[in-house]
Amino acid sequence: MSRPSLYHYVTVLSRSHADTQTDTRIALQKRGFEGAYLNDLWEHFAFNADTLVLVTNVPLSPSQTYVHVIATSNNDGLAAYWAAQMLDEISSRGADIEHV
Repeated sequence: MSRPSLYHYVTVLSRSHADTQTDTRIALQKRGFEGAYLNDLWEHFAFNADTLVLVTNVPLSPSQTYVHVIATSNNDGLAAYWAAQMLDEISSRGADIEHV
């Protein structure tokens, strides 16, 4: 078994915090992740059989939200895939993506 891999990506979306929260929950559920989808929390912790994902949404203004996606897995390819996939899914309405 390999050591855990960790990937994270960051973006600022031109979207309200409430819309981004909804988009995050939908993206995680659509991709089969189970976890905590509480409306009043900024963090969404979810998992599938191989990967743990944490998505944090922080309101910067009424029309901008900072999104940070972290994925970890013992499989490097899955961690990289899910981190990128979740950010793409959440920002699918056309945001500038800054990979960190």
